[in-house]
Amino acid sequence: MPYKDIPEDNMIICPHCGQEVPHKNRCPNCGQYLPRREKKKWKIPKMTPTEIFLAILGSIMLMVGLVAF
Repeated sequence: MPYKDIPEDNMIICPHCGQEVPHKNRCPNCGQYLPRREKKKWKIPKMTPTEIFLAILGSIMLMVGLVAF
């Protein structure tokens, strides 16, 4: 049973029946629960202490500028 209206990135292979199905809570073919999607993780840049200080200082200066306006 092809699912033509579903985008390719939303399709997965069911680990129970082996069919390509849309990513939902249950497989529409065999009725078994499908694995959950992995949540996107935040990428936190590695910053040196100087960069952290300058980021905080820049934020403070921006707030002072907004209050003074």
